Amino acid sequence: MVFELTDSLCKEILFAMENQQKFFALDAGHGRVVECDEESVDEDSVYSLPAWTSADGFNLLESFTQHFKGNKACDELKKILSEGRGVFKNFKNALKKYPEIEKRFHLFKDKEMKSAVYEWYNALREEWGLETLDQDFYEYDDLVLEDFTFRAYNHLLDGECAAFLADAFFEELKEQFAGELGECLSDEMKALSVLFSSSAKVDVKGFVCRTLTDEFAGFLTYSVCMSSSRKTAVLTGLFVNKNYRGLGIAKELFQKGISDLTQDGIHFFIINNMFVPQMLKPAVKRLGFEENDFAWVNKLN
Repeated sequence: MVFELTDSLCKEILFAMENQQKFFALDAGHGRVVECDEESVDEDSVYSLPAWTSADGFNLLESFTQHFKGNKACDELKKILSEGRGVFKNFKNALKKYPEIEKRFHLFKDKEMKSAVYEWYNALREEWGLETLDQDFYEYDDLVLEDFTFRAYNHLLDGECAAFLADAFFEELKEQFAGELGECLSDEMKALSVLFSSSAKVDVKGFVCRTLTDEFAGFLTYSVCMSSSRKTAVLTGLFVNKNYRGLGIAKELFQKGISDLTQDGIHFFIINNMFVPQMLKPAVKRLGFEENDFAWVNKLN
């Protein structure tokens, strides 16, 4: 029996999918989810709901956590996932400490589960001889514009906060790579940033990100190199507060920088490879950068 998957019906299905204690099915004749025995399912007018087990729920938590590598909450969430007892309750309680990430978790979860529902519904539509429906869900990381503010970088206003944030990252490198290697990588990264040079007050342009409570969340800076025939900009700083990584801040900073440089008639935007860790490479590619031997290059004009 053909039925329409309305928003309200989809919410009913999602709610029932998470109930692991009872069995639910869709009564197509009445257009609602009902509790019943498995024997009552005839797959003609009463349909089994999409399968959603505790293993699916755990996989969803793991998948979500992968979006926040390097985030302060990441280690805590990963530890909970490895404990094997009280995972779902402890994961939920831990998220309450990080409101921005908790908000995105609920949106991520809703999107993933809705995807399962539409996959199930489209399989039924194919059986009915109908066209499948497109899945058009809200991208959770696009909410960065609602939770943060962005504006042009001003060295007098932002230089001290930017240097503090960069220093925090340099210390992370020392922790990640112990001994001489960590010291060397930290020094090399610091040398690439003009925040610590005499030209910082004059040549640096870029954008900063702050939370709605005015906490400094991240920044992107670049310097323009003038030549006789080309205009080229070089990234000189990209740092995001560890508490807010994985929320789309770096992507938004890049987009604003690219737009600004394009309007200024800049031909190339170059990023030293040290500013592009493995986890950031897919995002940088999507922004139009191409990887070369020593740097990433975006041909703006």
